[in-house]
Parts: sequence; C-alpha cells; structure tokens
Amino acid sequence: MLTARDRELLRWLGRLGIARTSDLMTRFGIGRTVAYRRVKTLVDYGLVERHRVLHADDGLLLATVGGLRLVNLGHLPHARVSLPQVRHAIQCAALAATLEPALSGRCLLAHREHRAAEHAAGRPIASATVGLHANGSLRLHRPDLVIGRGDFASDLLALEVELTLKSKARLDEIMRGYMRNQRIAQVRYYAAPPVSEAVRKAAKRVGADSIIEFRDPLG
Repeated sequence: MLTARDRELLRWLGRLGIARTSDLMTRFGIGRTVAYRRVKTLVDYGLVERHRVLHADDGLLLATVGGLRLVNLGHLPHARVSLPQVRHAIQCAALAATLEPALSGRCLLAHREHRAAEHAAGRPIASATVGLHANGSLRLHRPDLVIGRGDFASDLLALEVELTLKSKARLDEIMRGYMRNQRIAQVRYYAAPPVSEAVRKAAKRVGADSIIEFRDPLG
C-alpha cells in the first residue's frame, strides 16, 4: 500500500527526472533501510524504474509515465537515461537534494520543471536569452536549477553545474543572456578549475562579475 511518504518521494523523483536512492535519503532525511524499502515498493507498483548504468552504483531512479500522472506531473515528459549526460544528471540531483531541505520561504525548480513553466508562460523565467531561432522564437540557455519565491517573478538564483569547458564565445553569450534577464539576481556556478576560471574570465569580459559566484562541485 502506498503511503503519503511514497508519494512525496515519487513526486520529487518526477520533478528531478533522474536521481539515486542516496539523494532521496539526503532530501527527505530518511535512513538507508527505509529508503530502499520505499523505492522497492514504488518499483513493484510500476511507478519507478531502476536503471543500472554505472559500475558499483545502486542504480538511477526514474518515475514512470504512470508514476508522473499519479502525482500530478503528467505535463512533464518521461525522463530517459542518456549515458553522456548521466554524470551531470547525478550531480544536479545531488545538489537539489542537498539544497532544497534548507530553503526557507523559497522554492526550487528543476530543469524540466523550469522548461515546462516557461513553455506555459510563453516567456523566459530564469533563462539566459542567447539569440533567435530561424522562426524568430527566442533561443534560450536554461540553468540546471532555479531558486526563488513562489511566483518566481524576481530575485532569482540560477544554479549551473558546469562539468565541461565551453568555448569563449558560448560563455560570453550565456553571460550576456543572464545580464539581460532582470529577474536574475545571482548565477551560482558549481565548477572545478579550469572550468570555473573560464567562466570567471567570461563574466569579466562582459561585465557580469556582480551576478556570478562560484562554489566547489559536489563529490
């Protein structure tokens, strides 16, 4: 029988797209035994899929289509495991699990939630506008996570988990895009050298120093 906590775990997985059991433990402050029991229940009910893609890892968890619908997240797509993006997805989920419990009066939007919210609104929320598509629509760069007040109207914190080095032109483009978004108060990069140094130089080149900050990556 599903419990209220099962639904909480399922909804969080649906919001993030991909996460590990350890992330659920961190996010909800539950022990290993309880977490694995609850995950097994969700898998047995067909609400969560487990994918083992990394050596010595307990697997990646994804909400199924039915799981998403059960927790009113049917507007979000069924997440898929992409091997080139696994490390990045794991880092984003771990960061969300660490930060979200400490938020007071603020909310966190995962990347897939942010995308859906922008599509529904018909305008950028926390994205950097980096150009135009051929059809005239805005070309956007979305941060990995967004933190803000309930309406996400202003004073937003964009979080970037940056694991690979982008070109100077691309970084400059993103920095300028964030500067143009008046909703953004700060952009925080979780990056190790030399990636953080490249971002720092880009921010200086385009005058975005005041809104860019850096933290060490998790793990």
